[in-house]
Amino acid sequence: MNARPARPRIPLGPGAMMVIVPALAVGALVPSTASAMLVDPIRVGLAFDGPTDAGFERLATKGAEAARTARMATYDIARPAAEGPDPALLDKLADSGHQLVIAVGFQWADLVAAAAKRHPGTDFAIVDGSATTAATPALPNVRGMLFREDQAGHLAGYLAALTARADGREPVLGAVGGMRIPPVQRYIAGFRAGARAADAKARVVVHYSGSFLQGVGCGRIARRMVQQGAYAVFSVAGACGDDAMRASGAAGRTAIGVDVDQSSMGAYVLTSAIKRVDTAVRDTIADRVSGRFTAGDVRYGLREGGVGLGRISTAVPADVRAKVNHLARRMGAPARG
Repeated sequence: MNARPARPRIPLGPGAMMVIVPALAVGALVPSTASAMLVDPIRVGLAFDGPTDAGFERLATKGAEAARTARMATYDIARPAAEGPDPALLDKLADSGHQLVIAVGFQWADLVAAAAKRHPGTDFAIVDGSATTAATPALPNVRGMLFREDQAGHLAGYLAALTARADGREPVLGAVGGMRIPPVQRYIAGFRAGARAADAKARVVVHYSGSFLQGVGCGRIARRMVQQGAYAVFSVAGACGDDAMRASGAAGRTAIGVDVDQSSMGAYVLTSAIKRVDTAVRDTIADRVSGRFTAGDVRYGLREGGVGLGRISTAVPADVRAKVNHLARRMGAPARG
C-alpha cells in the first residue's frame, strides 16, 4: 500500500501553522435522518492551544473527520508553536473564509468572545468553555460546548467503591485535581457522590496540585493517598494526573483516567470518566450545516451521549459492571464498556 501523502502546512504567523484537509466537491450529499440533502460543505477551522495533540485535540479532530466523511465539511487545524492559546489563530481562520471556528479548551473563552466581536459574520464555538464570560455577555455567533462531568464522575466513583468492596478492601478513594476550575470540581463532586451512593461509608481524599503540567507533584500526591489507604486514585489533572495514575499502579493500587479512555496506560486502570468531545464537535458542525446552529451554551450529558465511562477493566466483577450499567440507564444512558 502506498503511504498517505502528508497534509500541507501553511504558515499563519510567527510560529503558527495550519494543517489543510483536502476540500470536498461542492454539492456533496449529507445524510439526514429523514432524507439526504444536497448542500455545500462548509469550511471549519479547529484552533488548538499547543503544538502537539493531547486527548481533546485528538477527539476534536475525530469529530471533524466524521463531519468530513459525511461530506458536511472540510476542516483545517491551526496550532501555536508554543503552549497556550494564540488569538492570532482565530483571526487567521476567520479571515481565510472558515464559516465555523472551533477553539478546543477552556483557556480560549475570553479570546473567542473577543474574536467573535471582530468577526460577526463567522460562527465560533468553544470546547469545554462557556459562550458567556465574566467580561462578555452572550454573543449571537458563539456557542459553548459544556459537559456534565459530574455524571461521568458519579459513574466512576460508584464503580470504584463497589470494586473496592468486591476486592475485600475499604472503599477509600483518592482524587487528584489540577486547577480548581468548574469542570475539575464537577468531576470530583460527582466522583464523591457516586462513591457514597455505592457505599455510605466510602471516603474520598481530595488534593489539588495547582497545575495540569507533568512533573509538578501529582505522583507524590498519589503515593500519599495510597499510604492513607486509597484503593483507587482518580486523575483529574491532565499530564500531571498521568503521573498520579502511574504512581498508584506502581504501588499495587488502581487508577481511573479522565476525559479520554486511558485504559492503555496499564492493567491497573479500572476505567476512565470520559467526555465525548468528538460527538460535540460533530453535532456542532451538523447544526451549522443544517441551519440549526444556536448561540449560547449546549450541555452534553449521558442522555446526549456526551459523557460516560471508557473501557472497563476485566478485573471489575460482572455484577459490579451490571450495577454500573443499571445506574447509567437510570441516569439517562447506558455506560460504555
